[in-house]
Amino acid sequence: MKKISSVFVLVFLSFISVPAQQHPTAAAAADSTGWVNIAPANAGFTLLMPGKATEKVAPIASAPEAEHHIFVLETGPAGYVFSYTQFPGDVTDPTAISGMLDAGREGSIAATGSKLKSEKEIRLKEHYGREWLLDMPGGLTAIDRSYWVGRRFYQLLFITSPKPNDTRETIELQQELANKFFDSFRVGDGN
Repeated sequence: MKKISSVFVLVFLSFISVPAQQHPTAAAAADSTGWVNIAPANAGFTLLMPGKATEKVAPIASAPEAEHHIFVLETGPAGYVFSYTQFPGDVTDPTAISGMLDAGREGSIAATGSKLKSEKEIRLKEHYGREWLLDMPGGLTAIDRSYWVGRRFYQLLFITSPKPNDTRETIELQQELANKFFDSFRVGDGN
């Protein structure tokens, strides 16, 4: 799964022009199943990952007052990538949000050389989002769920490397892991 990091670093570097600084993951605590709660102070969200993720933080050249945070974790069955960017002002216009989600999709596809297999609109409470299924270089597939919440753009990626001989149990395990990852994401009312 090491190729996952290199592929998704390309996605996130397409939005960042300076090297990222590595930070320890804030407020990470394991639950009884070994999953770790990611809940940085004042970030307005919580998320579970099946281990301690590496966090990188970088400013964004086009928005000097914004920072881009990326959490990456690779495990045997899958790779997990979570990122968020906080911008200076709230965006609430559905047309503007749709345009930003479109731009995020196109930027990710261009940066990674992925092919879009499917796309659908999704919601997180009242917040607009999209889910993309991507075929990626190197035989990887990804489910990407992205949301615009107030002044934050959140992106969750679940990446696998499917094989023709994957057993039903392997496929079911990956689906369970994806569901737990996506379903654990929560945002506070102040976002």
